[in-house]
Amino acid sequence: MQRKAKHGKSYRERGVALLFALFTLLLLSAIAASLMFMTNTESSVNTNYRSERLSAFAAKAGMEEVRDRMTALNTAAKLPTTLPPAAGSVLYVLNEGAAPGTVKPWTAGNTYMDDEMCHDFAAVQGQQPAPDVRCTTPPTSAYLVAGTLAAPVTSNYPWAGTSAALSYKWVRVTLKQSNSVQLYPVNGATATQVCWNGSTEVLLSGAATCQTMAKSANPVYMITSLAASASGSTRRMVQAEVALSPAQPFPYGLFATGNACPSLNFHGGGNSDPATDSFTTANNGTYGTTQSNTLGDVGSNGGVSLSGHSQIGGAIAVPSLLATPPAAPDPCSGAQGDYSTSGANAGAYNPGNQFPGNVPVQSGPYIFPTPSDPIPAPPNTAYTGGSTLVPGTYGNVSTNGTLTLSPGVYNMYSLTIGGGSGTVTVSPPGVVVINFPSASANPLSISGQGIANPTLIANNFQINYGGTGTMSIAGKGSEYAIVDAPNAAMTVAGNGDFFGRIVAKTIDYGGNGKFHFDRNSALGPQSNGGYQVISMREISY
Repeated sequence: MQRKAKHGKSYRERGVALLFALFTLLLLSAIAASLMFMTNTESSVNTNYRSERLSAFAAKAGMEEVRDRMTALNTAAKLPTTLPPAAGSVLYVLNEGAAPGTVKPWTAGNTYMDDEMCHDFAAVQGQQPAPDVRCTTPPTSAYLVAGTLAAPVTSNYPWAGTSAALSYKWVRVTLKQSNSVQLYPVNGATATQVCWNGSTEVLLSGAATCQTMAKSANPVYMITSLAASASGSTRRMVQAEVALSPAQPFPYGLFATGNACPSLNFHGGGNSDPATDSFTTANNGTYGTTQSNTLGDVGSNGGVSLSGHSQIGGAIAVPSLLATPPAAPDPCSGAQGDYSTSGANAGAYNPGNQFPGNVPVQSGPYIFPTPSDPIPAPPNTAYTGGSTLVPGTYGNVSTNGTLTLSPGVYNMYSLTIGGGSGTVTVSPPGVVVINFPSASANPLSISGQGIANPTLIANNFQINYGGTGTMSIAGKGSEYAIVDAPNAAMTVAGNGDFFGRIVAKTIDYGGNGKFHFDRNSALGPQSNGGYQVISMREISY
């Protein structure tokens, strides 16, 4: 009987191990499924994060491309000059990859419509939405800078126009107005253009442009960049504020940086008074509309000598006016210190003492930065090509005829214009910068008709040289240019008038031509360096 009970008990326990095995297998399956789900979730999260970061970096790359191209010699001719929604207030740079015609941010319903702009400029849309609500009204083609609709500006990054293009779609450039960054107005004001004074953003005030404000400033631009992944599942937008650092005003049209006696020798100007005067091309000014017999200032870190009929229509800056200047560090000597005149008509132009400021004043010494050598370095070989050049690197360029330059940057070893009709001109009108290497001993020699700058704006023809050689300009025509050669010996002669600014180590100004200081060039030429980033942010999108 006992044996039978034991067998009965064992029968009742049969299958328990199988049941536990099934439960264990079910548990392990659940754990495995959970791990797989978690892995897929992590992979999906990582994929989404990676896609978002790629889009964010692509948007930043688009912003950096346009910032790099926003120089006076690239897209400056197309940079907006007014605030939206006025015509000519928006510039788009497109990056359509291998699908041209697909990116039209100014078109309602386009896949990449600009649905952010109404946050930056309230007048774009009737009712300005909250920052985290997309705009329903895009900018229209009427906003665009003239000509960009017919010939849109496109990316020039590597692989642009191919399937391997960066994934940003468009970059928008506008001027910044206060409250463009919604809810954060500059100085509490709205609908006013914002300027950059080199250290902080300020509102445009008391002048038509930032550049002509009482304290030097430059306009602030907003660069907004949109990137989207290939599938369109992720979009990121980056916005930056950029500006050029303003140059510090310098009041002298002719200035010799050397300490020789004299460093500035002025014996030109013909027989008419004054031999120097001033004008400004700011705000579309011309010599005819802004000429003044004063402010045609000259100066030197050494001595200034005036002879003949050279009456200076402005201040004359020298280091010392002492009757007996110190022997060191001032190397000059003489009864008049660093300032001397010879001839009955030489001196400061000041009839009837109507310009009390036109007297010798103490100055400096002033130190000017040495222009950098051009890269790539131009070769010291004769240029044998045609007489019409495009921006680039050249050797020794010489002609007795007309040399035509397209707007842009030129690196030359030397430039010689001679003959009775020799001329260097710019066509079409625009900005030309000529850089000479410091190794060139005689980088510039211009005679004949001289420099023909059709814009009549001195800042639009810039000559830079960091070497210690000699330079000369002796044209017969009216020459609008600026020369920055603080270590060189500069000679100006001929019968043509010079309009602009000259800085050199020594300056010998003779001939019958007068000197007209363009006060607009006192702020220096438009910087050809990159626009500096004032701020940058990712926009919730």
